[in-house]
Amino acid sequence: MAPSRAVCLGILYRKWKAAVGGLTKQALGLLVVGSTTAFLVTIFFKHVTPAIFITPEVMARTLPTLKEIYLAIFIAVSSGVAASLMLVADPRVVSQPLQQLIDVMIGAEIAISLIPPASVVGIGLAFARFDISLHSLGLLAINLLSLDVIGSVPVLYLWGIGSKPLQLENKIREITERVAKEAVKVDKISVDVTLQNYTRSDVDVRVHAVEFNKEAYTFLVKKISERIKRETGAAGNVRIKISPAIVYAP
Repeated sequence: MAPSRAVCLGILYRKWKAAVGGLTKQALGLLVVGSTTAFLVTIFFKHVTPAIFITPEVMARTLPTLKEIYLAIFIAVSSGVAASLMLVADPRVVSQPLQQLIDVMIGAEIAISLIPPASVVGIGLAFARFDISLHSLGLLAINLLSLDVIGSVPVLYLWGIGSKPLQLENKIREITERVAKEAVKVDKISVDVTLQNYTRSDVDVRVHAVEFNKEAYTFLVKKISERIKRETGAAGNVRIKISPAIVYAP
């Protein structure tokens, strides 16, 4: 599920490299592992049991009816919804037996929507039936799109996950670093931002400084808070922790 989550989160955060990387890893995993294994197993049994043939179950993953396509999409979308809910669910909820039920549901739906068409791609190649492989590959692509995007992205978006919070965090972090470097002499600074919502934030600043002036840092806390409020509208608490930097010059 990790590559699948990388796809939907990459889309929401507009991290296209992560989205493409997740989709590539997921597709290659299904094709290299699933399809290759199915190909090798089919080749083996063709030599051991010459009477082996393509079954109706295989054909169902090649030229399915509209009813079967709708069912496959429904299963893949449901899997994406369930997996996304697991990311945003309250820990008090997922710690209960409900977590095991959702885990089983996700595993079963992935096994139904992704593994069979990936396997049929390899089976078709083993029988030199490239039409079977091509149609099964198309069904696999539809299921991937349904699971990674159609079923996942809307759930996470409705839960408030998107690029706006990330942009706001980055803006607050940039303001804090800029104001701190302008006001006091620091050797190193790190900033952690926690958004309560779009109007409140908690900013934790860790500063490594050779020179320490309590009054200067007290003024700095106020200045950072005011600047963040003025430029982003996200008022909140600003905490600065000073770590003394010891310099040795032989």
